[in-house]
Amino acid sequence: MEGFIEEGMVLSTKGNIAQVKITPKGTCPDSHVGCPVKALAEGREFIAGADNSINVPVGQRVVIKIELSYFYMVLMLVFVMPLIMLIFGYGVGFFIGERIFLKGEICGFIGMGVCFLASFLVIGLFKRKFDTQYTILKIVTNSS
Repeated sequence: MEGFIEEGMVLSTKGNIAQVKITPKGTCPDSHVGCPVKALAEGREFIAGADNSINVPVGQRVVIKIELSYFYMVLMLVFVMPLIMLIFGYGVGFFIGERIFLKGEICGFIGMGVCFLASFLVIGLFKRKFDTQYTILKIVTNSS
């Protein structure tokens, strides 16, 4: 998935990371005119840590590239993983329940619950790897 291009204002810098205030302009300027996600975000400011490899000073207006890394992998992780874990949990719980002479269905439901909750732990562990990347591309104007 391609990234979005937005403008923002550098609020502070620390090392190679700049805190940038971004105000989305609404509909996408790219080929997907009328993007509902950006239309919802129109006018809502947010602050993001952006890669500042070009050493932009505080107060500068900049062009930011917002790249959604591994977009489809994140969709799989968030929507498909819990479903797979539910099915896996039921199977393992049922199997264990039958082996220890309990009702397999009850243990299956317990296994479903445990594995479903475990799927959120897995999502939390991988969240950092699949996070959105912000990169400063160039300076737009001088604020002074």
